[in-house]
Amino acid sequence: MSGEAADPKNRPPRDESFGKITEEGIERMRARIGVEIPQTEPYNEYATTDSIRHFARGYGDDNPLFTNEAYAKKTRWRHVIAPPTFLVTIGVSEVREIPPEVRARGAHALAGVHEFFSGDEWEWFRPIYPGDRLVKRKALRDVWVKEASQFTGERSVIIRYRTDWLNQRGALVAFYWESYVRAERDAAVKQKKYVEIKRPQYTEEMVKEIDEAYEREFRRGGATLYWEDVEPGQVLPPIVKGAMKVTDLLAWVRGFGGGMQAFKLAYFHRKRHPKFYTANEWGYPDIVERVHWDDVWAQTIGNPYAYDFGKLRGAFLAQAVTSWMGDEGWLWKMSDQYRAFNYYGDTTWVKGTVKKKAVTPQGSHIVELELACENQRGVITAPGQATVILPSRVNGPVQLPAPPPGVEGARPAPEKTTDE
Repeated sequence: MSGEAADPKNRPPRDESFGKITEEGIERMRARIGVEIPQTEPYNEYATTDSIRHFARGYGDDNPLFTNEAYAKKTRWRHVIAPPTFLVTIGVSEVREIPPEVRARGAHALAGVHEFFSGDEWEWFRPIYPGDRLVKRKALRDVWVKEASQFTGERSVIIRYRTDWLNQRGALVAFYWESYVRAERDAAVKQKKYVEIKRPQYTEEMVKEIDEAYEREFRRGGATLYWEDVEPGQVLPPIVKGAMKVTDLLAWVRGFGGGMQAFKLAYFHRKRHPKFYTANEWGYPDIVERVHWDDVWAQTIGNPYAYDFGKLRGAFLAQAVTSWMGDEGWLWKMSDQYRAFNYYGDTTWVKGTVKKKAVTPQGSHIVELELACENQRGVITAPGQATVILPSRVNGPVQLPAPPPGVEGARPAPEKTTDE
């Protein structure tokens, strides 16, 4: 296991509370609530045709609305637009740094306690075009304790962030909520919840089934889907993602980014954030984010194998929706919950069903969808929900949803937190 043969001098300084959920650690985390997080060097400062295309292809989406300028010019959008979840790669904060006295109150909060991405909620108001430079306003909004985690069987801490993105004209592009579970690594290992999971071995027939699904993957494109033609119970054409390989995660990171740095830059990053690194099995410090490609390190937090980035499955779910609704639809809202891990070797089938249709008081013709990422073992690893606005044969094309009053061009108001 990682660290057994490691030289202690390569490890960051640790005290007895490192990797433990303590009352002090929880209070330090709560001290961060409402403090805007600086983001001065995002993965993408500007949206470009290249960065948009790289992101889409990184999760296996060749939709020409996102990747082909000549095609996109013929749509209602007149240009390439970004896939909905491209936002996770972009945005510069107005805040440049956290004041030292504020930073000190939240310093080392739950240091060494592993963090799992557990779900997110989106609401989109405007498309992103090449040339857009977004302002990102992100802050921790909630911290609460869960006494019995499904993963560890012991206490965990749930933390929730809110992000607003505004474009260079001060117009709101999207709201975003993301939730994480903080859990002790040792407790996760002792729980042994996933120890029986075995990596699948693929037969020629299994590979053929996946290949044929790729061949027939559905994309509506410019064939308009009208609200009047949709009924509850209709099933979205499923899409397949798998079997997941390290190669696929390399392609994803190429478009998504991530916290990893190379060589000298990794060294200076480690100097600034020493507790974000642990010694690997040959004794050299490496980023804890390697749970996404390093089986040995993943096993130290109770998993049998390395696993994907949760935001990758969020992109899968969004693709299933955008491919179904076509170029004239608008993905307004989406939420998802990450209930199980997606390991290397797993194949994900992304499915959806129409649950409801309605007309909002503002006149939008909406369809509500139930979504799911399901693996080859029949386990739903990520259930989700989405709301789509569709054009109407009677009332015409989609009108983009109006942002709440008082948000555009202004900082989001502080929100009341809860302790559940």
